[in-house]
Amino acid sequence: VQAAREAARRTQCVNQEKNIALACLNYESANGTLPPGSMNTYVKQGSGLAWTVLILPYVEQSGVSQQAIDQYKKSPDAYGGALDGLNKLMLPSYLCPSDPDLRTQAEKFGNAERKGMSYAGVSGSYHARTGQCPSTRDGAHECVWAASGNNNDILGPNNYDGLLIQDWTVPFKQITDGASNTFLLGERTYQIRTWMIGAYWNGTPTAEWSSAEKIPPEGPQGSTAFFACKNINDKGLVNHDPFNGQYIGHDNAAGDRPAVPPSTPRTLSVNNLPFGSFHGGGANFALGDGSVRFINENIDLNAYLAYGSRNGDEIIPQ
Repeated sequence: VQAAREAARRTQCVNQEKNIALACLNYESANGTLPPGSMNTYVKQGSGLAWTVLILPYVEQSGVSQQAIDQYKKSPDAYGGALDGLNKLMLPSYLCPSDPDLRTQAEKFGNAERKGMSYAGVSGSYHARTGQCPSTRDGAHECVWAASGNNNDILGPNNYDGLLIQDWTVPFKQITDGASNTFLLGERTYQIRTWMIGAYWNGTPTAEWSSAEKIPPEGPQGSTAFFACKNINDKGLVNHDPFNGQYIGHDNAAGDRPAVPPSTPRTLSVNNLPFGSFHGGGANFALGDGSVRFINENIDLNAYLAYGSRNGDEIIPQ
């Protein structure tokens, strides 16, 4: 009986993820590009609205989306108190049925009643594939990092060779690896944050950014914590066990799940937090063509990294 119930939950999760992916594709049909993984904000240490808000009109939630956008224009911080009312909304289609505890999980920062989301976009795998990631954005790389540029940094690399990217939109012509070979989004269970926030920027304001016009930075930034999207990386594979390496900022006292021994190595940055599920054996991922595939937790590392990039010219091992 339990196996049958889990099979039903897994099927429901697949259908939900497929609907979310199709909403992203409908956004592309209407706008010519996939949605940005996050909008950027001019608020110091603020968070932009996530792609999860922008696709709501394509899952029959236009009212919620417009309310969020209107409120964000007045108070442009998706993690700020002004958006608490909307952040407390529970959107069942954004919650995996095999993770019922997420419905009551207290938000770690700010208002504890904010609701999380089981699915995150894929921002890319450039750093893990190449070992390269500069501290400032340039035309030669598809990754930017905090000034420290090392794996002990709590934020970590911000890839932009995937499909859902900080303040950048991806047209389909840029998916040269093929949409059916590129992850769009996947399931997550560890270190979940509220469903509306995209990326938090902790960088240094420019003159434009702090001017009267309040022009936010454009595109992917270093010193960024990306909540609505994550990297595909070699630090946290599918269904990574936090007992073998926890988030650098993991805090048992704050209710982080699962509770892990304090002596557990702190190996995971925010942007490298893993994809995974409670289905057992792997997790569901939606690809750029709208299909959903169950990815085994023992997937070949090179294949996993290849799925994370839209333009890496990799041959995915079968």
